[in-house]
Amino acid sequence: MNRAGCLKCGRQHFCQSNAVDSTCPLVTCDDRTRVCDITGYVLPEVRHALHEYSDNVVGAPSEKGGSNELSLDAEVHSVVASLLLGERAKRCRERENAKQYARLGQHIHKQMRLFKLTHPGRLPSVCRLLALAMGQERYWRFIEEASEDLVRHCARNIRLCLLQLRSNGAKMTTGTRLQDMVCGMLYMLKHGLIFKDRVLLSAIPEVDRCLPHENKIEAYFGISSKVICMTENEVKLIFRETYQT
Repeated sequence: MNRAGCLKCGRQHFCQSNAVDSTCPLVTCDDRTRVCDITGYVLPEVRHALHEYSDNVVGAPSEKGGSNELSLDAEVHSVVASLLLGERAKRCRERENAKQYARLGQHIHKQMRLFKLTHPGRLPSVCRLLALAMGQERYWRFIEEASEDLVRHCARNIRLCLLQLRSNGAKMTTGTRLQDMVCGMLYMLKHGLIFKDRVLLSAIPEVDRCLPHENKIEAYFGISSKVICMTENEVKLIFRETYQT
């Protein structure tokens, strides 16, 4: 269902299962489903209807909605955008990837010297040298650049979770406290969060490709890596108390 071949030249087309790696000519349907124009393969991602929300209705501000929700939405989006697309995120991506490139270059140079000693006078296979160099490390992790669409999806999922927390009695404060919670939830999006068969935070696996390792966020963003574990425990505690009552 996610592959096709040209009857004339035999060229193959393969649909990736995520938006980051996808090279398909995607078509967006009315329900925000993104479909490959060649095979009809539907990307398995969180989506919402194009006309699900109206942007020309202004609600009256209240304690449980109105301007408070708009303020929360804007602040969550701002924090997510800064962690994925901001200047510090760009600097983090460039520096961490540069370290990986340098390490890979060292391994390739080492393999070239070994080949020259064991096979004098012969030309090496670049693909084989690269494969051997890649095999010297157990874990390669290059940080990819996030898209605006990914930022919107992440901000929307986090905002929905925060609104659920507020409906269960949690106080949503702005500033540093909210920034820490959003950062923790952003890292939790890699696997999502389910409690008592209830989806509290829908998973977006692609976000893992665009974030540095947890132990790097304090150096680049000034946020302690402990907020990830603390946020997860706090969210579960709030919903656990709700179930018990």
